[in-house]
Amino acid sequence: MTVAQCSTLGSIPASSVLNKYKSCSVCFSLGINQVSKTVKDKAVLPCNYNISSEDLENFRIYWQKGDEVVMTVIRGKEDKWPKYQNRTFFFPSDLSITILGLRPSDNGTYTCVVQKSEKNASSHKMVHLNEVMLFVRADFTVPNITDLGSPYPMIRRISCSTTEGFPEPHLFWLENGEELNAPSTTLYQDPNTELYTIRSELEFNMTTNHSFVCLVKYGDLTVSQTFNWQKSK
Repeated sequence: MTVAQCSTLGSIPASSVLNKYKSCSVCFSLGINQVSKTVKDKAVLPCNYNISSEDLENFRIYWQKGDEVVMTVIRGKEDKWPKYQNRTFFFPSDLSITILGLRPSDNGTYTCVVQKSEKNASSHKMVHLNEVMLFVRADFTVPNITDLGSPYPMIRRISCSTTEGFPEPHLFWLENGEELNAPSTTLYQDPNTELYTIRSELEFNMTTNHSFVCLVKYGDLTVSQTFNWQKSK
């Protein structure tokens, strides 16, 4: 489908650009770029479009994360939203942006919208749209399993915990490949770092041997630790 078939967006607020685009049933179908980075790292998000420096004044470039505006470039003038000030940089050569000091909340889908002014300067036509999925993660520490002693006769209690990770984790207790029931699990997200801590307790019968695996999944990644128990002779 050609650019000429796209709807004219005209002069509309930056926050409405994507909603306006999504409401029309024309335009582009592009593959989504994927960028995977760790917390505190930097990410380069490509727009995949080139404009000469001399022609930049005839374009409007909008970078958004969902419905949230990251920055705009209108007639060559950059305007960044407070959350992205001092850590987001725009590169006119390819319209890409670089975000420094990544935070867990930077995780998400970013969209680059490019509009070109028409002969009458009051209207603009979308000529390019590109989406980038940014995956931000922080690796959890190897789980720590602690022996909490015997709350009841012949019953042992252990705990498993891991900290400072992202995205949201899920903890499983396994024995012989089967999941065990462990109702006492707590999840905490630090409001400042946005990183998670998870902790779970498990009780078991001391009369038999056991080999437990504490498995923590976060996104497509996992960390685990094994706890072995030998019954008394």
